[in-house]
Amino acid sequence: MSEKTEKREIVYHAPVIDYNNKTQLTTAIGYGRKPDEKYEIVWDVPSTDEECQARYDCELRVLIEAGVRQFSTRPNYQDVGFDEDGNLKPDGHLEMQKLADGYKVGQRQVGVSQKATVQKVKKAEAELDMSLDEMVKKMAELKAQGLLD
Repeated sequence: MSEKTEKREIVYHAPVIDYNNKTQLTTAIGYGRKPDEKYEIVWDVPSTDEECQARYDCELRVLIEAGVRQFSTRPNYQDVGFDEDGNLKPDGHLEMQKLADGYKVGQRQVGVSQKATVQKVKKAEAELDMSLDEMVKKMAELKAQGLLD
């Protein structure tokens, strides 16, 4: 296995306090970007204003709004809304709204970053000594000749 495809093993440490999965949730915390160890931290999930007030000192509605705001930053709006120069794409604002409307709680949004794509294009341009437009034109010619599927 190469370094890039090598599977990392992460050690998870159980919560240090009693945990009830019906009224609480855990989050795994580690040090740094790719920790080898993670520690389960317990968070209460209140279901009434009274429980929420007792634990978080706020109304349940405020806690829910905070949660929605937190996961509202999860989708990769940049890829659908902006070009590589940071300018709004045609219909970019609408595409960002569509992305938000399709968000599913608990699912990670997977996407290719624009920066990585731009780097790949620049590398290909340098290796082939031609622009992206020239590559596309050449590929179309090869396809028309039946040399590409």
